[in-house]
Amino acid sequence: MKAAVFVSHQKIQIQELAEPVPGADEVLIRVTACGVCGTDVHIYHGHVTQGIQPPVVLGHEIAGVIEAVGPNVQHLHRGQNVCVDPVIGCGSCQFCHIARPNLCKDATVIGYKLNGGFAQFLLAPITNIYPLQPDTPPTAGILVETLACVLNGYDKLDLKPGRKALILGAGTVGLLWNQLLRRSPVTLLVNSEPVDTRRERAKRLGADLVIDPEKEDLAAKVREATPEGMDYVIDASGDPQAVEEGIKLVKSGGTFLIFGVCPADATVRINPHEVYQKEMRILGSKMPPYSLQRATQMILGGLINHEQIVTDTFGISRLPEAIDMFESARDKHIKMVIDPWKD
Repeated sequence: MKAAVFVSHQKIQIQELAEPVPGADEVLIRVTACGVCGTDVHIYHGHVTQGIQPPVVLGHEIAGVIEAVGPNVQHLHRGQNVCVDPVIGCGSCQFCHIARPNLCKDATVIGYKLNGGFAQFLLAPITNIYPLQPDTPPTAGILVETLACVLNGYDKLDLKPGRKALILGAGTVGLLWNQLLRRSPVTLLVNSEPVDTRRERAKRLGADLVIDPEKEDLAAKVREATPEGMDYVIDASGDPQAVEEGIKLVKSGGTFLIFGVCPADATVRINPHEVYQKEMRILGSKMPPYSLQRATQMILGGLINHEQIVTDTFGISRLPEAIDMFESARDKHIKMVIDPWKD
């Protein structure tokens, strides 16, 4: 099979690998699409190394069709359209025991340690497979994993009716947040994003107000819309400067959620006295802890407009180019997808 193998930092090789064979409790998936995630970009540049074991096939936003099943697999069958939860907890630690495998210190992640979706086939345990409808397009299926991550953060917010929310960033994650919050009790939804095309999509997907933080005074615009500040501020940018600026816009009793993945060595300045005075909550959220079923139901129910998020599909040989465009052509591309069967 053809695979894009991450060999070392900034080095990916297109290789021919043996087609894997499913074990007793495994499923062989014929990959139809795999999303290019910001984490893949961070891994490629060496900014994320924990849990990564090159040579390995990256890609954890996976949609595909079951090609074969192991002898113990009963409820899944060949030809079934599916998506994959990439996080495999150890099953025995304190976090796995409380259904939070995303915090497991010994978790194995498909696309980090095990070969992922930038290949024509991959193996996954039956516990991590979620069926889709036969007519679910791959471009919708690849969003399930990211949406599951967003749902994890959404649950932490404990949203109350009549509140106001600000999203920092309108990439894939920000646009998914837009769609969730538009369906929530939030009465004012603001999105800050420097790229014109992404602001336009944020507006199209439910934002009441969009702000260009590079040309406008973000704080002044927010205070103009709601003088006391925002009840909820969600960073979906992974930009430390955005985090630092966004925390200042949280109102008393409000919540700031760090959702975007900042560089591991980044730091921000926080005024602890202000956090104390405001009784502000600062939260973090990562990876999906068993929230893929809900995400799948939302995708199947047509509650997420994937066509406004997925902008491009490339062949497997163009993965390095797609990674470069992720950073250099943000005005043209949002969610890029790799089709491993396309040159």
